[in-house]
Amino acid sequence: RGIDWGGLGRELFVLLFDALLDPSEGLFRRFKKDDPQALLHPSSAAKDRLKWFDFAGRLVGKCLYETCKGNPRYVKARFTRSFLAQLVSLRVTCKHFESDDPEFYVTKIKYVKENDVDDLELVFAEDVYADGKLETFPLKPNGEEIAVTNENKLEYLDLVTQFRLVDQVRSQVEAFVRGLGEIVPIDLLSVFDENELELLMCGASEYNVKDLKSNSRVEGNWASENVVEWFWSAVGSFTQEELAQLLQFTTGSSQIPPGGVAKLSPRFSVIHSTAHINGLPTAHTCFNQICLPDYDSYEQLQSSLLLAVNEGSFGFEMI
Repeated sequence: RGIDWGGLGRELFVLLFDALLDPSEGLFRRFKKDDPQALLHPSSAAKDRLKWFDFAGRLVGKCLYETCKGNPRYVKARFTRSFLAQLVSLRVTCKHFESDDPEFYVTKIKYVKENDVDDLELVFAEDVYADGKLETFPLKPNGEEIAVTNENKLEYLDLVTQFRLVDQVRSQVEAFVRGLGEIVPIDLLSVFDENELELLMCGASEYNVKDLKSNSRVEGNWASENVVEWFWSAVGSFTQEELAQLLQFTTGSSQIPPGGVAKLSPRFSVIHSTAHINGLPTAHTCFNQICLPDYDSYEQLQSSLLLAVNEGSFGFEMI
């Protein structure tokens, strides 16, 4: 339960995006389904859910607007470069497959580019499996009857790219852009390329403990002067996932500004708490503060800190 001065709002947006962008919901998908690190792309099967893409665009627009106002809110996701390129009206090329769908890039795009294709019996058409059925789509008029040769293979790869990354999700992208444009004029985003747009939308997600420590503030008097040292030793032992949970717990978002922790406002702060000795840390996410009580040992602090960030990173009531 809390009054929102920024932190709870950030957490609310994290939860909304977690639900909206979950591939199991069917709006977005990963080209490699079993890889949780794969980039998100609009689902070609979601053509009848355009209102949700409009809503997603509005949420992203709201995040961009708040970030520009100095209240950073980032999208906790990584989108395909081809999707981001379309948001700012850049042409999608077969090179985008290298990051979006590396397996397809190697087995199809790169192979066709670098090898003799005259004997591969390729035609200007693409086969798509959907609902257990195979359907063939011509890439140009009468494409099923036009052979791919060494002379026209670059045209073929471009048409494959447009079909797979653009045409199949055109209405979804248009709905997303429509919602985004309701909050942030699209022409203001046209100065960015897809990589810059991702950084603006999503912030950074590579965590550096040295950067975090050197740009933090410590306030208070603990019974033992070792507590702060123990805290940083514990944080130094964290995995990247645990560091993300620490930031989520302390700031309401696991993403950090493009300029790093130094750009967090207010600064990341470690504050003394008068709670029970060896108790769990608490946080004021609106002020980017983690509050530590006194601890008897490093092991007790580490155990309490891990429990807090793993089990208490989400959850609040608005009042």
